Amino acid sequence: MAEGSNATMPRGRGRLPLECVPYANAMAVARLQHYEQIILVGARPPIGFFGYPGRPSTLYAPGAQITVLTRLEQNAVTALTAVAEDLGAPQARIPDPGPAPGLPTGAPSARGVGQVLAAMMPQDAIVVDESVSFGRGLGEAVGAAPPHLWLQNRGGAIGYGIPLAIGAAIGGGGRRVIGLQADGSGMYTVQGLWTQAREQLPVTTIVLSNRRYQILMGEYQRVGAEPGPTAMRMLDLRQPDLDWTRLANGMGVQAAVAQNLEELADLLAASLSAQGPFLIELRI
Repeated sequence: MAEGSNATMPRGRGRLPLECVPYANAMAVARLQHYEQIILVGARPPIGFFGYPGRPSTLYAPGAQITVLTRLEQNAVTALTAVAEDLGAPQARIPDPGPAPGLPTGAPSARGVGQVLAAMMPQDAIVVDESVSFGRGLGEAVGAAPPHLWLQNRGGAIGYGIPLAIGAAIGGGGRRVIGLQADGSGMYTVQGLWTQAREQLPVTTIVLSNRRYQILMGEYQRVGAEPGPTAMRMLDLRQPDLDWTRLANGMGVQAAVAQNLEELADLLAASLSAQGPFLIELRI
């Protein structure tokens, strides 16, 4: 398994499909509870991102033994190769993910968005993931996609997606960057769209528009709080509704709205053939 978030992760066909430790505390505890031995290879012991009343901060079983194979600054490949040689382990084979998925239809879902990406992303694309609550598990749906690089946030900063896509496009040698962007966090750095237009960067931004800070609503539940109408209004992105197409157009970026997976696929195809940036507001 991999840590819950990773700065870079090679994914797609020909790459080892690594499951990530779930973000949600209860899900992670349930996933790790049966392991008696956890071996860390350039990773930290699994702990929760936040502390919650009455819940453990460590995500593994209390009696599990933690063994460090390599520290963060050490060479993990050299260490793993030595272990494999010492055990006489056979050459590992990366499992065949099967054919690329067909294009799904219907209302947007995390699995459906992942299938659209797997079916349509170009070879060696760079995916910048700030999909937050909607996008958990998206990475698992792209195993049959062409080889690509998946970038994530290693901390808790909000709004890294749009500027990270800029940096990835500038350093990507012309590769297409696909940004999976939550609408609330995108508002922290929306001005980055102007930079994408000014530099004519090959960035497709898919705004996952649920018009709320859904991640914070989930955190209310996890701490056992019952927010009233004033607190809930602070997490609402309506009254007035954000209009991402007009925001993007006002900064020189082409944009359109997708209401379903078919429209998402059509607009993604159009964006991949464009020279500069393109924004898709996916209403979820």
